[in-house]
Amino acid sequence: MSARGRHRRIRNSRLTRLSLAISVGGAGMALPLVAAGGANAASVDTWEKVAQCESTGNWSINTGNGFYGGLQFTQSTWAAFGGTEYAPRADLATKDQQIAIAEKVLAGQGPGAWPVCSVKAGLTKGGPAPAVSPDGESNPTEQREQAAPQAQAEQESEPKAAPQRADRGERAEKAEKAEKAEKAEKAEKKAAPKPADRGASYEVVSGDTLFKIAAAQDVDGGWQRIYEDNRQVIGGDPDLIFPGQELTLGGAATQKKAAAKPEQAPKAEPEAEQAPKAEPKAEKKAEAPAQQSAERADRSDRSDSGSTGVSTGYTAPVNAAPSGSYKAAGARWSNGHTGEDFPAATGTPVKAVTSGTVVSAGWGGAYGNQVVIRHDDGRYSQYGHLSSISVGAGQRVGVGQQIGAVGSTGNSTGPHLHFEVRTAPGYGSDINPLAYLRAHGVNI
Repeated sequence: MSARGRHRRIRNSRLTRLSLAISVGGAGMALPLVAAGGANAASVDTWEKVAQCESTGNWSINTGNGFYGGLQFTQSTWAAFGGTEYAPRADLATKDQQIAIAEKVLAGQGPGAWPVCSVKAGLTKGGPAPAVSPDGESNPTEQREQAAPQAQAEQESEPKAAPQRADRGERAEKAEKAEKAEKAEKAEKKAAPKPADRGASYEVVSGDTLFKIAAAQDVDGGWQRIYEDNRQVIGGDPDLIFPGQELTLGGAATQKKAAAKPEQAPKAEPEAEQAPKAEPKAEKKAEAPAQQSAERADRSDRSDSGSTGVSTGYTAPVNAAPSGSYKAAGARWSNGHTGEDFPAATGTPVKAVTSGTVVSAGWGGAYGNQVVIRHDDGRYSQYGHLSSISVGAGQRVGVGQQIGAVGSTGNSTGPHLHFEVRTAPGYGSDINPLAYLRAHGVNI
C-alpha cells in the first residue's frame, strides 16, 4: 500500500553477487575493486555529506542497531569489502579508512548502497578520487581539514603524523576538560543560593513533568524532593500532575503544612479560629486534580475508542492503525521486518505505551530520531523515524505521555512510526509488538 511509510535496508542480494564474483575470480581479480580509481570515486566533501545525512557526521557512532560508523556500514558489508584489515568494525576505524571502504562499495554496488542519503548528498560514480590516507600516512589535505577545527576549539595547531592516534588523544583531552568544567559548574551551583532554596512556588503548565521542573528550577534532591514536599497536592502518582497545580519548591511546602495544623503550632485563640479557613482551599486543591483527572480520562476514552482502546495501564503508541508489517518479508528486510509500522501524518503525537525510564533519546542511524524506553516489566519499546523528541535519557515517563512526534527521519520512505518491543535495548531482540499490547489489554 502506498500510504504505508517504510524504512529501507541495504539489499544484501547485490552484495552476495559481488562477494561471489570476488571469490570466483581469485585474489588477482579482486585488485581492481580494492583500488577504486577516479571512474567510480567521490570526493571527501561528498562522503562527508553522506555521513551527515546517515549519522549527523559522527564517524564513530554505534547505537547498537546493526549499523556502524559515519557511513552506517553493516558488519557483513564492512568485512566483505576488506574493512577488517583496518578495524573490527566501521565505528572503530578512522574517517579515511571508512571512506576507502566506501569507495569499494560504491564501485561494486553504486550509489544505491545508500538509497536515501546518496540522493541528498549528490553521490554518483565518476567523481574525483578522495584525498584520504587509510594507512595512516601523512596527507597534507587531510591535515589541513583536521587542523582548522582543532585551532578553533583548543587554539592549538600541531601537525599530525598519525591522524587516528591524534584523534583519539584529542577526544580524551576534550572529555577530560568537559569533566573538569562540569565539576566546577556543580561546585558553583552548590555554593550559590538557588531559587528553590528560598521556597519559591511554581504553577504547573501543560507538558510539565516533575523531572523537567526540577531541572529548570535547580531543585536540590531533584524531582523526588519536589514530590516528597508536595505529595498532598500531587497524590499517589508522581507521573500524574495537572496544569494549574501549585507546587512549592525547596522544602517550604513542609513548613506550610506544619503551620496549617493548629495542634503542631500553638497560637493565640483568634489565630486558631482562622485555621479552619484553610480547609476549603485544601478541599478545592484536592478536588481540582480529581476533576481534571476525570475529565482527562473521559477525553481519553472518547479519543482512544475503537482501534486504540486501552485498559490496565497500557496504550497504543500513536492514534493510527497498524500496517501489519511485523516480520514481513521483502527486499528491504533480510531477516523480516523487526517492528510494526503505523502510517500517520508528520507531527502526530507519539506516546509511551506504558510507564518506564528513557534509555536513549536521539539519532539512531537508519531509524533516524528515536526513543528507547525500559518498562517496569523488563521489556523495551522503541519509537523510530520521529520528527521531534520531547524527552531525555534517564527521564521517567508515564503511560500515554507524549515522547515525540511522527516523522520520516533516517531510512524512511514517508512519515510513519516504526514501533518495536524488545527483550533487550539493542537491535535483534524483538518480539511481536501487537501481541504484547493486546496481552496487556490494548484493543488494537
